[in-house]
Amino acid sequence: MPRRKGSPNSPEGPRDRVDRDGLDWALTKIREWRSRVKNRIGINEEWITTQMLRLGERGVQESLVGFVILGCEWMFRLRTLRPSDAKIVLARIESRLLPVLHGDAWLVTEALAPPIRKLMKIQRVLAPEWEDMAREVFVATTPKSPPAQLYDVGYLARLRTRPDPLIRARRGPAPKLAPWIAGVIVERLVAKQRGKGYQLTLEEQECVLEFVSALCGRAIDTHEYIARRRRLVGIQELDTLVQRFKSSHDLFVSWGTQTTRQDHPDWFRVVRARLERFGARDTFPYDLETISKLVDACVTSPPRDRG
Repeated sequence: MPRRKGSPNSPEGPRDRVDRDGLDWALTKIREWRSRVKNRIGINEEWITTQMLRLGERGVQESLVGFVILGCEWMFRLRTLRPSDAKIVLARIESRLLPVLHGDAWLVTEALAPPIRKLMKIQRVLAPEWEDMAREVFVATTPKSPPAQLYDVGYLARLRTRPDPLIRARRGPAPKLAPWIAGVIVERLVAKQRGKGYQLTLEEQECVLEFVSALCGRAIDTHEYIARRRRLVGIQELDTLVQRFKSSHDLFVSWGTQTTRQDHPDWFRVVRARLERFGARDTFPYDLETISKLVDACVTSPPRDRG
């Protein structure tokens, strides 16, 4: 890719293909998701709009680009554990012990508390696995004296969230992975429009680099993008994720053909309606095994030669 410094002061151009209200909603969701993991990096609306239109001119619908951005921003958030989070982990352990130990489960959990708090100081988690989980669990038990106690088959125990998978933390803030993975996904979507084995032109590579810069809120050096991109090369699940983004997007948009089209500004409302009704887990192509492999590649891979 050519070396290029991005700028939020993007040149003026047509904006009629991107719904302003819809984009404002999408950016609001992204800011909300980022704030949950203490990510304070902002997105310049004009800058990202320009890059979405440029990618649209290269065969990837603006709606698909927006869907990829939203999905990656929700899925690829790493959350640094805090001391108070130990209570959540201990509650999870206690819920597993309840069916066997019942009242004594609390005692065993308290005995495990000190080493667990110590362990959690060096761990991070995927935010989607920490959020939006069931708050209670049904603990099944054997009826005491049927038929009098026929309906005494269990009880509800409080259960908050679970922290799997744990990711070993390094010094500093949690990595912001979504822009980089979104960039690689968009890069492959551009190539898919041209056929198998297609290599992006210098102009297309520049467009992808500007796209990532807009999401990161700063100019991205070419070598930095290439180094991060290499960490994902060879991970088969990435191709599966790209295809699932495309097929999910096309399906959702097809459901709203009476009120919107794929090239119409109202596409944001289709995704928004889906997200508000079914939630992020059933809107984006979220698969824990796939996400974990991509996160592991980005976080744990050794540095590559920048030359």
